[in-house]
Amino acid sequence: MRRDFRFPISTICFLPACTDIVSVHIVRFSIMNFRLCWLMLAVFLASCDGGSDSDSAASSTFAPPSTGTAQPVPEPSSPAASLKASITAADYDPNGRVDDSGAREVSASKPHTIAFKGTSIPFTATAGQLIASKPGPGLFNAEAVISYTAYTRDDQPRDARPITFVFNGGPGGSSADLDIGFLGPMQEDGPAPSEDVIGPLKDNPNTILDRTDLVFIDPVGTGNSLAIWPNKNRDFWGADSDAKVLRDFITRYVNVYNRQNSPKYIYGVSYGGFRAPIMARLLLESGTSQYTTFTTSKNVLSGLVLNSPILDITSNCYLFYATCGGAIPTYAMVADFHKKSTARGNQGLELFATNASAFGSEFSVLYYEVFSGTDAKVPDRKPWEDYIKKPEGIEFLNKLYAYTGLGEVYQPGDSSQNNPWIATPNMDPVVFAQKFAPEKGQLLLGDGRYILKPQAVEPAFDRTNDYYAWRKDYHAKFIGYEPQSPYVGFNGKIIDMWDYKPDPKTIADNQQRESNSIPDLTYSMTLNPNLKVLVQHGYYDLNTPFYRSEFDLYNVGLAEKVPVKVYEGGHGVSPYDTGAYDKLMQDLDAFYDGPSATMFAASNPPAFEQVKQ
Repeated sequence: MRRDFRFPISTICFLPACTDIVSVHIVRFSIMNFRLCWLMLAVFLASCDGGSDSDSAASSTFAPPSTGTAQPVPEPSSPAASLKASITAADYDPNGRVDDSGAREVSASKPHTIAFKGTSIPFTATAGQLIASKPGPGLFNAEAVISYTAYTRDDQPRDARPITFVFNGGPGGSSADLDIGFLGPMQEDGPAPSEDVIGPLKDNPNTILDRTDLVFIDPVGTGNSLAIWPNKNRDFWGADSDAKVLRDFITRYVNVYNRQNSPKYIYGVSYGGFRAPIMARLLLESGTSQYTTFTTSKNVLSGLVLNSPILDITSNCYLFYATCGGAIPTYAMVADFHKKSTARGNQGLELFATNASAFGSEFSVLYYEVFSGTDAKVPDRKPWEDYIKKPEGIEFLNKLYAYTGLGEVYQPGDSSQNNPWIATPNMDPVVFAQKFAPEKGQLLLGDGRYILKPQAVEPAFDRTNDYYAWRKDYHAKFIGYEPQSPYVGFNGKIIDMWDYKPDPKTIADNQQRESNSIPDLTYSMTLNPNLKVLVQHGYYDLNTPFYRSEFDLYNVGLAEKVPVKVYEGGHGVSPYDTGAYDKLMQDLDAFYDGPSATMFAASNPPAFEQVKQ
């Protein structure tokens, strides 16, 4: 799969087992495109059928939805038409939109089969666009035309088959990078001849199509998704407006494809993990009221998978005056990987992470008691400077060095010139990445196992646009879907315009909801006590550190209900560069198989409950 960084390949260096930095050539299918999965820190910061058993393609064109009535899925007819032939890159700008007369619901489908764990799974791949509309009567209810790619298993009853709606992060990322080689049924089998085409395909052993049907969704301004007049793209570039239009898309999809009775899940990566709890609340509040086929099903929403989320952005110490204790365990894991930490000893990796997390808690207590003034608007460094003159202060500095590998063992007379913790005790991930190995470059924020050479562009701060010609090529070859409009893999204009202010019409205590989706998660689990939630993180992700999620959930009493599972990977933990990915897949299997939230959570105890040895 395409996993290209947004800077010349020659600027990237990997750290292998040896201590020297070695430049390597990165083929685009070999490593995850970190930028597309991230919640960016600068917001506040020949034939490609692969395992196919059929070359026939079916296409269909939907009529626009009428108020309150779902249109049936038509029989295959003419080839899929584009959204509108004149769509250009400019239409994805903040004020871009499509005329309501040009917004059409179109799709194409094609049957395939993959070999998976010794069995054959027949499925239908569909790509297209549906119109998301506001609930209720009205002349201008159509909000946006949303593009999607779906895979539905054909050998099981569709009515009761689970279905998962998948979202990437950014904000500004399409869902394409979560499909090929990640959750979808296919992966690339080698490099493509150019960036404009998909490479040869083979069956993906890491797909979750055995457990659930999959719908990869492109938010407004990404993929082929655009606002419909009189709306503009920017109208949906906000935490609540984005979640609402995507809720309305899911409702439309459910009605068009008759999935009212299916257990429904949301899988969100990075900002997608922030978006998912808000969508969960909206879907559960709506219930079945917008379903156009009567059902007594309670399957409005069964669960959430949050991959590398930042649930409460206000706890991010890069963006707010907050403790960096949630990042300390990640610093320790990164330092241990680079063999600069002296704290691990003979501990296993999981136990080391647990004890590093305990030190992160100790760090946070001291932050509020001793050194919060070192990063406040009105600095007061005296409590900190007095503290590090005491034996306990020197012990704390030495523990920081032992865990993080940054600085040195304290000696009397040391200053910030030889020990950066003295100057910046509450060191955020960006500063840590810069100071960790400056002679070699800067740590990659999405995965601290990698080092960028000096002057390289950090992907988290890249604001250029990506247009995925390869995604269009995949749709055409594998599915038979050929829209004329460009496919926007990442829209660099979105992230800095994103509005985190809550809609005043939403749940109470809106101040707590600004830049914070935990109230939505808590309320969703009240609306559906059986809602299953799984949080997944990578040990080496400096962008959304794992312990910050653990601590945020603990603070609101959700640690016992929402397990946080951590793996040897970076941001957007995926099959690429993730140690023991089979364990991650086992956790996903347990999540989908779990009959209830209580039983699932009990089988996945939070890290807080692990016994220290």
